[in-house]
Amino acid sequence: MDAIQQHMFDAYRAARSGEPAPPAPGAGDLRAVREARRWREFVAVVDERAASRRARARARRAALVRFLRLGGGRAVAARTPVPEVRPAAESRPAAGRAGRSERSEAGHRT
Repeated sequence: MDAIQQHMFDAYRAARSGEPAPPAPGAGDLRAVREARRWREFVAVVDERAASRRARARARRAALVRFLRLGGGRAVAARTPVPEVRPAAESRPAAGRAGRSERSEAGHRT
């Protein structure tokens, strides 16, 4: 049984007994993330580490810029320009094309 099915079952049971329905799954995810971040900041202050959000944001942004400048995870050699490939000369004579166009025009005339 997954979380949605469990929630539906719990909501049905709560409705039958007259109790309020439980919160939907995932309703408190954002709150949990915020609380975890605040806890990390608290521990950083207690441990006397730098808890500045701006400093961490700058470090993350600098790491992202370095990552993107190096090719976003791809090898640097893959970014080198590829030489242009020119198509080979056609093996058919030019008269072959004229014959096809004459046939197609003849088909339109009938």
